Amino acid sequence: MRRFFLVLVATFSFACGMSGPRPLTAPVPEGKALEYLRTTLIPYPTPDSHGRLALTDPIRKRLATYDSALLILVLMRYGFREEAGRVIEGLRAVQRADGSVPFSFTLPRPEDGIPYVRAGAVAWVGYAAAEYLDADRAGPVRAEAIALARGAATYVMERQVAKPDDPRDGLVLGGAGGFRYEVDEKGRLRERLELEDIEWASVEHNIDAFFFLRALARVTGEAPYRDAAARIAKAVARTWNGSAGQLARGVTTAGPDDVFTLDCAAWGSVLLGGVGERQRAETSASVADASFDARDERTSARGHRAQLTGAVLESVLLQRELGAKLAANDWSNLKAIWPEGSAGVALAAWRAGRTSRAGSILAALEPLRAPNGSLPTSTLDVPYLFDTRPSIAGTAWVELVRFELGREPGHPTFWVH
Repeated sequence: MRRFFLVLVATFSFACGMSGPRPLTAPVPEGKALEYLRTTLIPYPTPDSHGRLALTDPIRKRLATYDSALLILVLMRYGFREEAGRVIEGLRAVQRADGSVPFSFTLPRPEDGIPYVRAGAVAWVGYAAAEYLDADRAGPVRAEAIALARGAATYVMERQVAKPDDPRDGLVLGGAGGFRYEVDEKGRLRERLELEDIEWASVEHNIDAFFFLRALARVTGEAPYRDAAARIAKAVARTWNGSAGQLARGVTTAGPDDVFTLDCAAWGSVLLGGVGERQRAETSASVADASFDARDERTSARGHRAQLTGAVLESVLLQRELGAKLAANDWSNLKAIWPEGSAGVALAAWRAGRTSRAGSILAALEPLRAPNGSLPTSTLDVPYLFDTRPSIAGTAWVELVRFELGREPGHPTFWVH
């Protein structure tokens, strides 16, 4: 497997007959969302670098690679290909030898020691690089994009389980680095990152990996990427829960769990539709829209919460220390809107043929829009999960879906199957 990936950039070839370049540009949208997203970009790895990364948290000086990947996708759609290339350069600068990228880190650079990697974020970075390659045969950072995409694929595919008697067979495991919580001698709650290989397979991560590997297979014409994506799709489909009408959250050696999240309903619908499971895709899209519905009393905005039921804080220690501060302790009672997830619901609705409803979902989020064009991560704070600060991911997701809604149904540019 590793030998396959040691292909020189000079020998990289395209399967031009498979899809060809797919222009993505469109008129710049009205409003300040794109302006806000572009202002989050900072030079990386040094102040005078050509590369760029999105600064997720200006207060704590923390960056998340997922946010930068999303920004690449938005920039390309609105004609800022050169700027998107700069973000690819920034991401390439933090890519490790094993192909991974840190999930997040604090400036000036990723911390040495314990790796904090999530397979889903690696897949998003690879997907953004693959889109950059697929959208245009030209571009000043093609070598960096090729290396970024191939490296990400190496990391993802080497973590794909190949054990026929294992419920995780075909799925990509979660990554590296686990968090532990403790109360110190002064009674302060602490979060600590520990060395750990994540043995749990997140369905959301695998949805990300599926679309990444399918995109890379389309760009390169190379069968190993296509085959790995097909194995993921087959494995993800096994997590379907008929009673819930959606995919499970994740899989352990004991099998799929019984936790149901918005991304696995909405993003899962897009995957199911992409592999020909039309009925399940439509069911999952409907479940995502109806069952996760939430309303923000302060603004009257409507959207969707991140999880259907279950403890908001799964850690017993966190429940004990922070439970009294929450608006609700069970997701069924926590009416917090997650704009990023709501945009995913709109995408699922559009792909299921419900164009009008998809537009309504995006419009219902607008009361949450800040004067600078951003949307919040969430309408309620949930410690260690969500905050109410401006969100690159939520703002970018809405713009990605808005772009799709401006196209004819059946002609997507995003997560093409």
